[in-house]
Parts: sequence; C-alpha cells; structure tokens
Amino acid sequence: MSELLKSSGYKTIYVAAPAGAPSGGPELAQQLVHVLRTLGANAQIYYYHREPGVDPVYKDFRVYNNPCADNIVDSPENLLVVPETKTNLLSDYLFIKKSIWWMSIDFYYTVLGFSVADHKALANPIRRFVKLLGKSKKLQRHFFFGRKGVNDIFHLVQSQYAREHLLSKNIPDKQIGYLSDYLNADFIRDSAAAADREKRDIVVYNPKKGLFYTRELMSLMPDVEFIAIENMSRIEVVELLQTAKLYIDFGEHPGKDRIPREACISGACIITGKNGSAKYAEDVPIPEEFKFERVSSELPRVVEKVRHCLNDYNTLRECFEAYRTMIRGEQERFREDAKRLLECI
Repeated sequence: MSELLKSSGYKTIYVAAPAGAPSGGPELAQQLVHVLRTLGANAQIYYYHREPGVDPVYKDFRVYNNPCADNIVDSPENLLVVPETKTNLLSDYLFIKKSIWWMSIDFYYTVLGFSVADHKALANPIRRFVKLLGKSKKLQRHFFFGRKGVNDIFHLVQSQYAREHLLSKNIPDKQIGYLSDYLNADFIRDSAAAADREKRDIVVYNPKKGLFYTRELMSLMPDVEFIAIENMSRIEVVELLQTAKLYIDFGEHPGKDRIPREACISGACIITGKNGSAKYAEDVPIPEEFKFERVSSELPRVVEKVRHCLNDYNTLRECFEAYRTMIRGEQERFREDAKRLLECI
C-alpha cells in the first residue's frame, strides 16, 4: 500500500461513524475495528453526532464489543478513518494521519448538496468556487478533489466503482487501497441452508431503489406478484429473500450494496440495472444478460428475462454461483485487506 500509511506503528486507529445509526456504513466501521483488534491493533470507534446520555452503539452492533473513543488525540502517531459522508471531520485535526473510506460515491456528492453529475464541475477550482458561492463554511471544510493540501490523505474503497471514480479524479493509484465488507457469517450459513427450499413465484424489490423504473416494469406484468421490502422486521426481510425466485434492483448502486448479495446467497436470481457499482463485474459478478440499461426501450427485454427467471428458476439459479462464491469469501478477503493495511503502518 501507500507510503502515506507507513510509519513505526500507530498508537491508535480511530474509525469514525455516526452515533446510533442502524445502516450498513456504521456496521462496516464496527467490522473494521473488530478485525483490526483481532490482528493486534489498538483500534476504536469514534462516534460523531452523539447525544448526551444516549448509548451511541446501535443495539445490533453491540456484538462486536468494540471500545468507543470519547475524543481523538491529534498526533502523527495516530490514524483517523472517516466515511466519505463525513470528510469535514478531517479538517478538525492538523497532525493525525488521515484516510477516507469510500463506502459510496453518490452519497459523498449528496452530502455536499450536489449530484454525481456535478463531479466534473467540482473538479475545476473556478467552477467549484462558483458552485460553493452561498454555501456555508461548514460545507467548504469537506474534502474536494483537486484541492491543494489533500495529497496526504489515503483512500480506502469498498467497490471497484469507487476506485474507478477516484482514478478519474486523478487520485494516484498508490494512494488507493481496497477494503470492502462482508455479510454476517451466521446469515450466510442460515441462508445457504435455506437456498434449496422451494421458492415462490415472486419478484422482490427495494422501493428505495429505482422505483420509477420498477413501476414501469410492474405495469407491464400485472399477472406477476411483486413484493416491496418495506415495513418489515429484519426477520421478515430474511424470510422473504429466502423464499423468492428473483430479486431486482434498478437503483443507483452507490457502493457494493448488501441486499443484492443477501438475496443471491439466499438462492434468488438477480436482475440489476447498470448504474454505479452494478456496472462492474468486480462488484456485481452476474452474467451481463441479467444487467440492463435503465431506459424504457429495454423494458421488453427485462420483462422477458423476469419471466425466464420465474419459469426456469432451477436452471438459471446456477448462473449466480460465481456471485455466491464471492460472497462466501468476503469475510476472509476483508481480513486479508485489513492485514495488508496493518503491514503498512
């Protein structure tokens, strides 16, 4: 990895996460701290947006049993890892070594108040200045590509999508390291055991992901039962994924999303769009015939593929074995990536 992370050994590695949040990003932070500690590092979670007297650790993440830091010691002997949505935290410290963990690309721009389509304008210092006119100084404290003084930041990427984006923004390859995530081992075991259960002729989708396109698809298939993942407990979501023949996702795929992986390891066929990480075989390794551009002209082909998955499920489910193999190996790969990180520090 990069010279940026090499030293005689950091005293403490802080991994920042939002307090009390139940989403995937905070769990990734917990996973990293847990693995780093098993490898002998003094790693701690640093929670921002904490409320006085409230436990910052989401209840489902207490199983990681990670220590929480009340403050960050600003020393070159320490390392601070922040998610891409909280890069302004880096500007609070002068001496600590710094790293951004790109769990998504799209959310980075959303936090800044822009869209991914604005990224080219933001790369130009003059255009960036114009874009930022009228915005708060708090916003301007965030990391921006191309800004002077950011070459001492090391970047961790959760997906090939993020890596390619950083390279396109002239971040040197030597300043980028891969660090993805993994599904819970118990979930993989239980889902793999349920993968051979008899499946229902249903199509599962996440209404937060590309709903406008999914609705177009549904209008063309009134005879097919589509079930949205909403207003469900975690147990209900797992049960649904384990009984479905097909999961579709025409969302933005801002990073290497979890639900497609959970559906696949549960035995479902997968159909996606080609936005974000779904475009990359490294992130979503399913055959290209199951990926479609999110345009109306493609809908007849999508309809045909949906019916194919429902009618010939037992045959087509084998098309996703490479994806399942990748999912089963993610935890070990995560540990090896974390180990390589430690070998450089």
